[in-house]
Amino acid sequence: MTDALKHRGPDGEGIWLNKNVAIAHRRLSIIDLESGKQPMSNEDGKIWITFNGEIYNYRELRKELQRKGHVIKSQSDTEIIIHAYEQWGDNCVNNFRGMFAFGIVDNKKKRVFLARDHLGIKPLVYYKSENCFAFASEIQSLLRVNDIKLKMDLRSLDQYLWMQYIPAPRTIFSSTFKLPPAHRMSITFDGKWSKPEEYWKFSFKLNHQKDEKEWLEELEAVLKNSVKAHLVSDVPFGAFLSGGVDSSTIVALMSQILDKPVKTFSIGFMEKEYNELEYAEIAAKKWHTDHHVKIIKPDAIALLAKIVNHYGEPFGDSSAIPTYYVSELARSYVPMVLSGDGGDETFAGYDSYRYWKKYLTGEDKSKQNSRFDLLSRLVRKIVNKYAKREYSLGEWLQFINYMPHDMRSNLWRKEYKSNSDFPLDFFENEFKRTKNFGSINKVQYMDLKTYLPFDILTKVDIASMMHGLEVRTPIIDKEVLEFASTIPESLNYQKDNDGEWQGKLLLKKIAEKYYPKNLIYRGKRGFAIPVQSWFQKDGALYEEINERILTKNSALEEYFEPESMKKIVESGNSGHIWLLLFLEEWLRQNQRVLT
Repeated sequence: MTDALKHRGPDGEGIWLNKNVAIAHRRLSIIDLESGKQPMSNEDGKIWITFNGEIYNYRELRKELQRKGHVIKSQSDTEIIIHAYEQWGDNCVNNFRGMFAFGIVDNKKKRVFLARDHLGIKPLVYYKSENCFAFASEIQSLLRVNDIKLKMDLRSLDQYLWMQYIPAPRTIFSSTFKLPPAHRMSITFDGKWSKPEEYWKFSFKLNHQKDEKEWLEELEAVLKNSVKAHLVSDVPFGAFLSGGVDSSTIVALMSQILDKPVKTFSIGFMEKEYNELEYAEIAAKKWHTDHHVKIIKPDAIALLAKIVNHYGEPFGDSSAIPTYYVSELARSYVPMVLSGDGGDETFAGYDSYRYWKKYLTGEDKSKQNSRFDLLSRLVRKIVNKYAKREYSLGEWLQFINYMPHDMRSNLWRKEYKSNSDFPLDFFENEFKRTKNFGSINKVQYMDLKTYLPFDILTKVDIASMMHGLEVRTPIIDKEVLEFASTIPESLNYQKDNDGEWQGKLLLKKIAEKYYPKNLIYRGKRGFAIPVQSWFQKDGALYEEINERILTKNSALEEYFEPESMKKIVESGNSGHIWLLLFLEEWLRQNQRVLT
């Protein structure tokens, strides 16, 4: 199992075994390079831990635990988790500020305790059967367990087609699960396990007592505090710099804190419409960073087999490829970087929010030809003006679903069509919690609980750790999130002078102190690759797509109708094509496991 994770921890390994319980660790050394080796135990060897991540407030916790009588030998944040568990038990997680996934073996209570961080920055997957319980950072490690028996969960596969990822707690295998963010669980040495339990609930609690100037000052201070906390390290570090508002703001704050130039890393494309290097260059020149750039060409598809192997299950976000390349670039200089991930969810920056707002206010012009739709927009306007309307999950899903129900239903072979009728249970449970939230806070919450951990953070963790690179996310910080949850919706989301809805306004106003407006108030591009041009009929990769998806030896034919797949390929819809391309490679790689 540790051999399968060598890329995540190139600096060393350790194994601890006692009868029918064993834990192991692959180490990426960031803090306390000498005495931070794992698995690590307390003084009497009764408690052992394997831990992935960083605890940013470990120094403060160290002092508190020492005052309570704990003897702490190392400078490692790992040892702090052990003593925090001794002091507070399962509630220790409530005191941690950081990114973490860990397993603690408690020989006193004869059980293993597992926990994952508040936002799901670090992964934790587990397998359970009558004879075995195993956990790891990646699914490919679980595949090394002796006598493992795996069956593909076709309903999870449909969720992949629907959302481009598989939401927790499901994985592609029916006996393998993801521990959701902000959850903990335990299993006794004789195999009795407790179901995952949520230990932290995020909610919006708006504060209307401050003016905009106060919010701007306090938000910048909170962000700077988080960046400073995330810079705790005993190794060199840098920053991803895409040229967007989020990463550019992080670089600005880092540059003010540090006394030497920040190492920054960007990737670009030959296709101009996807290339944001000119904006990254503005930020790099402003702060005199040590800037490094890599251009990606269509041969990036050659990475497919490697990427599929590491993600362990179908994962349809094609920006895993540029994330792989920028991580590879950064790792050739430093073992750790900061990124701007989470800005859109935290401060309402996605285009989908704009479309959602237009829909709710009747500004959506896409259906004006229908008299019924015109009437429904008028009704929405009246209802929204005079009463608090209950928005449905179905309404929101139409803005974010990747492959609609009819298309999925037509894609499945006849004997499998029932899988496309399965509800997104995790989404439904979370949506119930948004009942009293405003319209934008409602969808922010949904993205924070679903798209962020299951797509964005999964993508970044796997792609970066393929190179043994640690990525830290100061915007996705418990204290930043709790502060941001108090900001009135109207301060983050308003109409501009042209009557267009704009999000992330407070963060953009902070960025105005450092950058020109053409960097801040331009159209959002996202971290995408030019698959649209690569996949079309005269594109660089069209022949390869046909070979993989439409030939008779395609692994997809067992599940999907060939004519429906042909329509998808000929449509040129790059998102849908990528879903099939990734899945076909995954099926090929896992034929042995699935038989």
